Amino acid sequence: MSQDGGPAGLLRTARGIALVIHLFPALMNGVAGAVFYLIAAQAFAIGPALMLGLSAFLIHASIGSLNDYLDIDLDRRSRPEKPLVRGDLSPGLAFAVSAACAIGGLALSLAFGLPVMLLALVVLAAGLAYDLWLKGTVWSWAPYGIAIPALPVWGFLAAGQFAPVLLVSFPLGVLVALALNLANTIPDIRDDTAYGIQGLAHRLGVRNASIVTWLCFAITIVLLALTPVFLGNDPRLLLPGVGLGAVLLAVMVGDRLVNRSLASLRRGWYLSAVLAGILGIVWVASLPLN
Repeated sequence: MSQDGGPAGLLRTARGIALVIHLFPALMNGVAGAVFYLIAAQAFAIGPALMLGLSAFLIHASIGSLNDYLDIDLDRRSRPEKPLVRGDLSPGLAFAVSAACAIGGLALSLAFGLPVMLLALVVLAAGLAYDLWLKGTVWSWAPYGIAIPALPVWGFLAAGQFAPVLLVSFPLGVLVALALNLANTIPDIRDDTAYGIQGLAHRLGVRNASIVTWLCFAITIVLLALTPVFLGNDPRLLLPGVGLGAVLLAVMVGDRLVNRSLASLRRGWYLSAVLAGILGIVWVASLPLN
């Protein structure tokens, strides 16, 4: 914890925790989990949806916290704004936050039944594999390929409405998972490479990784637009969302081409997360599940 006393110290520690858990992606995953639960329940079951969303949020917060705990040496060299480097909280507290979030997320999922908890455990294991082993390899995208497509299955399983067609989210979500991994890594490629990290994005470089990210999203948009033909998705629900996704992709590409800055790369990551959420939600909402 920050060594400052009083309210200022508590505020600094709270800020550090919010940063160390990677609040934005954890929150996006939590919101997606809650939305998928509501779609599955076909009712405004806000209490269970919030519980499921909180479970997903905590699992991803655990993964993010451990990532910062393990990356402290790298961050000391290149990321002075990181909470552990800045002294907002200690490495020990970051590890404790990761453990507490993991336990809390698994416990909340267990409230929906053992299968739901086991799925949460699979997502957690994928994230820990990324943190511990895969981040610096060409397989750095693979944990994303498990964790991201698992969200709709997680929500529907918790609502007792699982349908086999939801498993199509895994092959459909592979390209989105790859795009998210690249978009999340691109802003840090230079510093990571200097430290010796050689994940997929680092091997591709900023330019090629950006192009691959855009292509992954573009191909996914096309594939989703075709699912009314192959899976029976309702085009009235699907196509407006897919169209919005195409607009966001165009904005992302245009921003990078016009503003060749680190800030544009970071905006690309935020836009990628929002784009992935929109595509996933409209695809699931348009499935013929009844």
